[in-house]
Amino acid sequence: MGRHIGRPARNVVHVLVLISFVGVTFGLSDTEILLQFKSSLNDSSSVLVNWNALRNPCTFNYPNWNGVLCLNGSVWGLKLEQMNLSGTIAAESLGLLSSLRAVSFMNNKFEGPLPDLRKMGPLKSIYLSDNGFSGNISDDAFEGMTSLKKLYMANNRLTGTIPSSLVQLPKLMELRLEANKFQGQVPEIKQNEMRSLGLANNELEGPIPESLSKMDPSTFAGKYVIQIYAHFSYILRFEHHQ
Repeated sequence: MGRHIGRPARNVVHVLVLISFVGVTFGLSDTEILLQFKSSLNDSSSVLVNWNALRNPCTFNYPNWNGVLCLNGSVWGLKLEQMNLSGTIAAESLGLLSSLRAVSFMNNKFEGPLPDLRKMGPLKSIYLSDNGFSGNISDDAFEGMTSLKKLYMANNRLTGTIPSSLVQLPKLMELRLEANKFQGQVPEIKQNEMRSLGLANNELEGPIPESLSKMDPSTFAGKYVIQIYAHFSYILRFEHHQ
C-alpha cells in the first residue's frame, strides 16, 4: 500500500522538474537571447562589442546595443547591415524574441544555405540581400509565415526553383530575388498588394504569368529575358551584354 501511495509523489517531482525546465527555456530575457544569438556570429570588426550583460538592449524605445530596434522596452527589430558579419544566423534563438518583427542582415558575409526562416517567429520583414547564401530552398520553406510582407534575398547565389510556399504568402508586398541563379518557370504571383518585385538576372524562363503582365519589363531582365506583348507571351533568349 505504501508503494502505491508513493508513486504520485514521484510523478509530482517529475512534473515540477518539467515545469522548472520549461520556465528556464521560455523565461529568457531579450539580453540572454541576443547574447546567445551573438555567440553564433563571427564579429570580426567588433561592431557588436556593446552587446553585453552590463546593459539591457532597450530602454523603452531607445536602443543601447548596436543594430537593435526597440519598442516599449522590447526588441522588435535587428538592423545588422554592412557589419562584416559571418558565421551562422541562429534562427532558433531569434524565434525566442517574442516582439521581433523585422530583421536585416544585408551586405554582410554570410554563406551557405539559408537559415530556417520559419523558426524566427512571426516576422513581417526579412532582408538578406548582398551576402553569399547558396543552394536550393525547399518548396515548403515559407509555410506558415503568414505575417511576412517583405522579403529581400537579392545578390546571393541561391539556386533551384522559387518555392511555391513563398509566392503563395497572403500578405507579401515586396519580393526581391534578382541576381541569383533561380531556374524554372516564372511563378504565378496573385497578391493584389504586390508593389515591388525583382526577378531579374536569374535563369528563369517561360511565359510571364498574366498576373504579372503589368510589371515593368526590368522586373524580368537578364540572361533569359521574358517579355509579353498584348495577349501573347513568348521567350526571347539572348546573352546579356557583359
